[in-house]
This record gives sequence, C-alpha cells and structure tokens, in this order.
Amino acid sequence: MRLAASTLGRLLARLDGDAFDAATCGYLAALAACQPPETTISTPTPLLGLAVDGKTLRGSRTRDGAVHLLAAIRHDTQTVLAQSQVEAKSNEIPAFTPLLRDLDLTGVVVTADALHTQHDHARQIVAAGGHYLFIVKGNQPTLLRRLKALPWREAILNDRTDEQGHGRREIRRMKICTVRPGLPFPHAAQAIQVKRRCTDRRTGKTTIVTIYAITSLPPGRITHAQLAALIRGHWSIEALHHIRDVTYREDACRARTGAAPRVLASLRNLAIGLARLLGWTNIAAATDYYRSHPADGLQLLGLTT
Repeated sequence: MRLAASTLGRLLARLDGDAFDAATCGYLAALAACQPPETTISTPTPLLGLAVDGKTLRGSRTRDGAVHLLAAIRHDTQTVLAQSQVEAKSNEIPAFTPLLRDLDLTGVVVTADALHTQHDHARQIVAAGGHYLFIVKGNQPTLLRRLKALPWREAILNDRTDEQGHGRREIRRMKICTVRPGLPFPHAAQAIQVKRRCTDRRTGKTTIVTIYAITSLPPGRITHAQLAALIRGHWSIEALHHIRDVTYREDACRARTGAAPRVLASLRNLAIGLARLLGWTNIAAATDYYRSHPADGLQLLGLTT
C-alpha cells in the first residue's frame, strides 16, 4: 500500500497542472451544459452566473508560499469551468484575464469580489459578449465615493428577502440606480446597494452591513429578483471552498511536490461537480456512498472494474 501511495504521489506531482485543469474543467463544462437551466421566470435569454474567486491550499506551503488557485464556478451547479494557479509572489489580478480567455461568455454574468473590480476585467468580459456584476470597496475609492453619493434615500426598494437558517435571520434590501453614463467605470449601467441585516438568534445581536456593486446589465434585462439572486449566488464559490475544506479536509492535505496540490484540488472539484450534477445536495453523503460503492462511481465515469 505504501508503494502504491508513493507511486501515485509521484505521478500527480509530475502531471501538467494546466492540461489537467483543462481536461477536468472541460469535462464538467460539457456535462453542465446538458443540464436544464434553473429558472422559473421567462427571460429573453437565460443568463448564467459565473463566480470568480481564489483559494489558498494552506497545507501546500513551501519556501515559495502556499499554492493559490483562481477558479470560475457556475452559480447553479457549483461546477468549476476554469481553474489556474496564481504565480508565486503575485496576486489574482493578472490571472483573471487568462482564466476567462477561452470561455464563451455569451449569456454569462461574471460575478467577482472587489479585488477584481478592474477596468480591464470589465472591458474583457463585455468584449467577449458577457456581462459583469462586481462588488465595489475601498480599492476603488473614487468609484466607491460616487456610489455612496447616489440618491439612495429617494430610490425605491427593488427587492427584499428574509431568510432564516444556521441560527440566524438575514434580511436583505436591494436598491438600484441607473447610472449610465455617470460612473467612471467601463460599461457600468446600474449601481446597486444591498443592506444586509443579520440577527444571531442565540445572542440576539444584530449587525447591518451595506454593500455596493455595479453591473453592465441594462435596466430590464433581468428582473430585480434575478439580479438579487446573482448577488447571493456569487457566494456559491465560498460554499464550494467550505466543502473542500470540511468534507475533503483540503487545508489539512500536506501534498507539496510539483503539481500534486493543484491536481488534488482539481479532483475534489471534479468529485463535487459530478455529485451536484447527479442531484446530490449533501456532498458528505455522496462521498460516503461512493466510498462504499466504488463500482457505481466508476460506472458514472464510463469505467469498469
């Protein structure tokens, strides 16, 4: 068994990480494209949410630092359509353009946190036929100041949700301002303000957070409820990272040689994506099932023992 494990480790370390990600992500993308879109409201063309965010593989730390991966993930199926490794001593920003370069962004809304609220990123997405929905924070001070100065008090409430779970109640209120051509950001058509009021049901403590965002989506392209869902849907990527850490103990993995940390992360993405596409809502339960019935898992991949 030790020999088999060491042999497998050497194999994973020597693989081409870019080629492996291209193969696994392409496979998941093809499968996900066969799934019917999850929508209950008819729109001219259904829009797909695609979240972009990064994750550090903490257990992979070497003298050059831990491996950091940037990925693009579908909101609806939690499948990874593209993944790349961020160069050591760099950040995610330079990796954004090559990550999306080969993806068809027609009918896609790319969502990202404030780090990727960059002019070049917005131009790339729109030039490729897609739309963007970016969070705005202090790294774009002029833009944030302009957003805060919009007449939010006079704006009507466009959407409200009230959800309870995990020991808390969260109320979200969304307002929208049409801004074209008033904001200093490429293709910005609408500004969004979201107020989140979260109450811990155990302690009774309430926190209120205000979030600002911009989008290239023109007014009327989708409903207000769908726009609010896109904002919430971005955090599906955080849910994926949580599953990899909790169910697959990714941060505890000590694989550090060659491409092994990245390849193992890709295999976790593949396993989670396949389980989601098969209808599993509990990935831990899916993992337990296929661990006990490996032949079923192989059959799903078209393999036989």
